[in-house]
Amino acid sequence: MGLTMLKNRMGRVATVAAAAVAALTLGTGAANALYVSDYTTAANIRSGPYTNSSINGIGYPGHGTNDWCYTNGSTVNGWSYWDSNTDRNTGVWGYTHEDYISGARTGQTTRC
Repeated sequence: MGLTMLKNRMGRVATVAAAAVAALTLGTGAANALYVSDYTTAANIRSGPYTNSSINGIGYPGHGTNDWCYTNGSTVNGWSYWDSNTDRNTGVWGYTHEDYISGARTGQTTRC
């Protein structure tokens, strides 16, 4: 089974589980899944999921990231998934390639 197929299957299970927990906790029927992680290196936080999108800021290891969801974009190192995320230290929001967010390839399972 390819990584993309595995990620899609895992995403459905994790999304349903996260929504159920949120509904019990918040009393609502829906919620955004949040994956909390960190940057693995100095990483560009871009305005879109493409290597030519403008840079909103740079996330550094130790800043932490609120990772909201993933989407397809430019392919980097053979992988085309980018995560919508917010730098927990600076508040800068944008898209960062999953190679530069710790555990994002398997941890972030919510599609944007």
